[in-house]
Order: sequence, then structure tokens, then C-alpha cells
Amino acid sequence: MAKNLFTYDGLSKKLYDEFSWRRKELTLLKSKIPLERNSLQSAMLRSSLPLLYAHWEGFVKLTMSYYLEFVSKKHLKHNELKSTFIALSLQNKLGDLNNSSIENRTKIIDFLFNEIDKQSNIPKKNIINTKSNLKYDVLKEILFILDLDDPHIDSKKDLINDLVTQRNHIAHGEQQLIDYETYENFFNDIIALMDFLKTTIENNAVQEKYKNASA
Repeated sequence: MAKNLFTYDGLSKKLYDEFSWRRKELTLLKSKIPLERNSLQSAMLRSSLPLLYAHWEGFVKLTMSYYLEFVSKKHLKHNELKSTFIALSLQNKLGDLNNSSIENRTKIIDFLFNEIDKQSNIPKKNIINTKSNLKYDVLKEILFILDLDDPHIDSKKDLINDLVTQRNHIAHGEQQLIDYETYENFFNDIIALMDFLKTTIENNAVQEKYKNASA
């Protein structure tokens, strides 16, 4: 990714650009949907809703990846980071604790003590996985990994899951009818949620919330 992600201003610009072009395209498409109920409106609503979902999933995947890159490139020591980022940095070395013997678990504990004041190496590939079905639980897992969880997201559980359900019905070729009011509500709520996530990432970046407060 671009070197400008190393700075807060660079990250903020990437987030803004990602949000801006998606909102612009979705708004343009929405403006072309007939307000009167007819076969054209029905067809456009059915085609517009999967695109709305695609923008939502793409936005989450890319913006979260940008933030992960931003934190990774700080090259902080493990003891300077929140525990979720430490877990990411050490995940390949920790192995499967459930299948480890007491001896191996002891070695892991010793390893952690030895590594805690060393520079982190947070991986960036294959970490942000939307699983092509960005349900609420999937989003929560991503937000937990990046320590971006927020109660406001919890209040949008039904919205997030309903959008996935409606998109899947249409994507699987079912004759799922969407009325204009339903689409408009999805549109307004998802645009607002993307904006909220953008602001949340910016706030966490500028306030350095990825850092261990006691370090």
C-alpha cells in the first residue's frame, strides 16, 4: 500500500477518498431510480441493493486494511501495543494453545516474556476477512481484532444482517421484491454507518488508541 498510510494525514485522506467515491456512485444510482412504482423501479431496486452491499463490504475491507497497515508501520514494541495487536504480531509463533502440552505452553509463556519488549511485526495479509458475507458477527470479529468495537455498531445488528439477507436472496436469483422505502432506509443507514466507521478509525488513529495506555 501507499507510503502515505504511514502518517495520520495520509490515512485520513485514504479513508475520505474511499468513502467519497462510494457515496457519490451510490447517490448517482439512487437518483436514477423512478419514484413511481413500476417494473423499471422494481428492476433498479433489485440491482441497486446488491451494489449497496458490495460497496459496504468493500468499504469495510479496505478501510480496516488501511488502519491495520497504519498501525503495523508504526513498528512499536509489543509492550507499547494493545493486546489484540500483540496477538496479531505473535500469532504465528504462539501456535495452537488448545493442542499444546504443558511443556509447550510453558515455552510459550517464556517466549512471551522474552518478546514483550521487542519490536512488533504485525501481519497485514489475510487478516481482514469479510468472508463474502459481512454479517454482524463477522464485522464484530474484525472490529475486535483492530480494537475498533463500539456500542453504536451493536445497535446496527439488524440493519447489517438484513442487508446481507436481502442481498443473498437477490444474488441467488430469487424473486425478492424491494420497495423504494426499504431501499432508501438501507441506503441512508449504510451511508451513515460507513461515515461512522471512517470517523471511528480516524479518532483511534489520531488519539493513538492502538497503544497500551499503561506503557
